[in-house]
Amino acid sequence: MISLPLKKFTDRLASGDSNCRSNYEKCRHNASYDIWVYHTALLSISAFFVVNLTGSLYLVSSGPDIGLMALLSVPLAGMVAASIVYYARVYSVKSMKEYRGTLIDAGLVHAIGFMLTMAESNVPLRNMFENLSHLGSVYGDDISLEAAYVISLVEEDGMDVISALRKAQSLSPSIVWQELLIGIAEVHGSGGSLNDYLKVKYHALTERKRLAMEKYRDSVQGMSSVYLSLVGIASIFVSLINLVFNMAGWLSNDSFVWLDALAVVPLGSFVVIRVMRTSNPEV
Repeated sequence: MISLPLKKFTDRLASGDSNCRSNYEKCRHNASYDIWVYHTALLSISAFFVVNLTGSLYLVSSGPDIGLMALLSVPLAGMVAASIVYYARVYSVKSMKEYRGTLIDAGLVHAIGFMLTMAESNVPLRNMFENLSHLGSVYGDDISLEAAYVISLVEEDGMDVISALRKAQSLSPSIVWQELLIGIAEVHGSGGSLNDYLKVKYHALTERKRLAMEKYRDSVQGMSSVYLSLVGIASIFVSLINLVFNMAGWLSNDSFVWLDALAVVPLGSFVVIRVMRTSNPEV
């Protein structure tokens, strides 16, 4: 059951943070932002009481000689834990919004190519977005979700297509998708050629993608050269240290060499691969 005083407090808290509300709406969660703030408050309060309970039990088990600072540190630690939980939730929303925007940008040029094909076949604008909403496995689930949101505004809220595009662009995490929807709304509303607009947009994004891939290829080559050089130097350095320690009698085996081979090199490889994957324009 929802606690009414807490719900009223979280409703006031939700109404005061428009930036977080905007980020949350762009994540396309099913639950409302007010409910999310309420759950966040519950988690923060739970963290406060858990830390206080744990600290109190620790102080009781420590004996009767408990100083004032130790007593004050328990509720202080609880407030710190509650703050960490709250701001971690807020940061996760911001990160999810940015991640969704990146995924949309990565696959948008291909989706526009599909829309251009439909425009050349005189497919109605509403049907374009409806078809795109069913092709998440081809162009990405996030693009499909954005297209489905446009259709939901038309079917569930009774908006016309132009009004739906204008509202959908204001709640999109991708700047490129926003520009696309604004352009489509302007061209379609003024009676211009949607085919010509999509063709220009497609060629512009294709060129941007080409330049991004060239930059990524150059960075991968540079990073690979640096990484291989560092691995080679590090391996030689570790072997020399292992040899010196063996000669000094401080070590009787190849522990450092095995540590380098089984821990340092795999961990370094994982980090480099992760960085390259994250910076890949196609991901």
